[in-house]
Amino acid sequence: MLAGVGLMMVCCSSSSAFMMMGGEETPDAGAGAAAGAAKDETFTIPVDDDSTAECYVSRYPDLRLSFGSDKAAATNHYTTYTTNGSEAKNKSCTLSDVEAQCYLDRYPAVQAYAGTNLKLARKHYYEVGMGVNNDFACPPGKKEFQCYVDRYPDLKTSFGTNLLEARKHWINHGEGEGRDYSCP
Repeated sequence: MLAGVGLMMVCCSSSSAFMMMGGEETPDAGAGAAAGAAKDETFTIPVDDDSTAECYVSRYPDLRLSFGSDKAAATNHYTTYTTNGSEAKNKSCTLSDVEAQCYLDRYPAVQAYAGTNLKLARKHYYEVGMGVNNDFACPPGKKEFQCYVDRYPDLKTSFGTNLLEARKHWINHGEGEGRDYSCP
């Protein structure tokens, strides 16, 4: 009896420590899931205003860098620039296969949960990723522009934490100079 309690405490302690270190637990992704067991692939694509604003910035790195998680600013941008025809941008939360693959490739926790299954990657985004402002844009995105600035001292000096300016530098100069935005 005591051995079973000790095992339960170790198991719970490691899970708690994982969460305290900023880890992300996902549905059905724990050690208790049967190996090879089929996961439920059903999900609902959100259509409410806050969700579509989050999907809008998640799809476009320049908007994520400009608005962060400010849903009101994202909605205002969409209303001002897209609905009047000056920009053609998508704010739907329907992820294409390419976007689902980019989301899957971007986050190790999603890979652990979904493997190579794009339906499960979408499910993870809707049920977990949206809530923590994960992006599904293909690189380079916010994460890569942070790595870009961190990799080069001259960019760190010039841009500091302004990743929108770092993105502009990459487009106008960095790519042509052969600079690297990948994360170590």
